Amino acid sequence: MHTVKCPYCGYENLYTNIRCEYCNNELINEKESSINNSEKNSLTNAKIDKFINFYNGIGFIFVGGIISVISSVLLFAGGVDKIMKIISVPFLICGISFLVSGIAWIVKGLNINKSSNDFDEKLNIEMVGEKFYKVSKIANYIYTFGFLLFWFGFLIIFDILAFKSWEQDGKSLFFFSLFFWAVGIYILVKSIKKFK
Repeated sequence: MHTVKCPYCGYENLYTNIRCEYCNNELINEKESSINNSEKNSLTNAKIDKFINFYNGIGFIFVGGIISVISSVLLFAGGVDKIMKIISVPFLICGISFLVSGIAWIVKGLNINKSSNDFDEKLNIEMVGEKFYKVSKIANYIYTFGFLLFWFGFLIIFDILAFKSWEQDGKSLFFFSLFFWAVGIYILVKSIKKFK
């Protein structure tokens, strides 16, 4: 005959009993116990995810803020030459995309909510689902193509300077940059495939 051990006194009770025959406390069968454990694990994982997402967002906002401020100062400050202004544009785009990604991470972290009733905790992640995914995907597009804009923009400026000094070291600088052109094209092709 199948029995259930009382969690309070250890007395072996019939499986069909609701209360312990010895101490009269409520019995929890194995099925209910595993459900409670799985709810506790889900809640713990949600708290960890919330913590990670929130602090990832803070980090992205911090880095994006620094990049955006520095590149904005270079772009709009007087007395800065045109090459520095051109170089600062892709950095500004990358900084803004970091800020958007950071905000999306924080929103995701804050929206992993739980409604708690002692051990009856349930996660409410569906609220964020699609919206976070769309915002994150757009921020990823902006970041990736902003980075590639910077990458290719920098290489164009580098090669223009190499052509201007072609007779001295320009040839070697130009051929050195070909490797980075290949890497940039590889990243671009991979990014396009990833976003399809």
